[in-house]
Amino acid sequence: MARRLYFIIMLVAIGLAIYLYTARSAHTQTFIIAAATLLFMFFGMGIHGLIAHSLNPKVKGGLLIYPLLMGALWAVLFLLFVFFILPIFCPDFLISP
Repeated sequence: MARRLYFIIMLVAIGLAIYLYTARSAHTQTFIIAAATLLFMFFGMGIHGLIAHSLNPKVKGGLLIYPLLMGALWAVLFLLFVFFILPIFCPDFLISP
């Protein structure tokens, strides 16, 4: 049941991101950045939840590398968000005034 919930969270985040992308001209840049950041949080939460609930609890408890892998995955997702996704939503985001 938990995997289904995290999968639904990921799908909702992707759906809202598509809506935000199509309606980006109707919103301010501050709202778009805040909404995209929240959607990234929900998408990352969904990925981490799917991975965490896919592992056997006995195996997960004995893995020392599990938290390191989850942190590395989050870092990769964050870099993709900042350097690829955010400039798509706000093309002038990286340009300083």
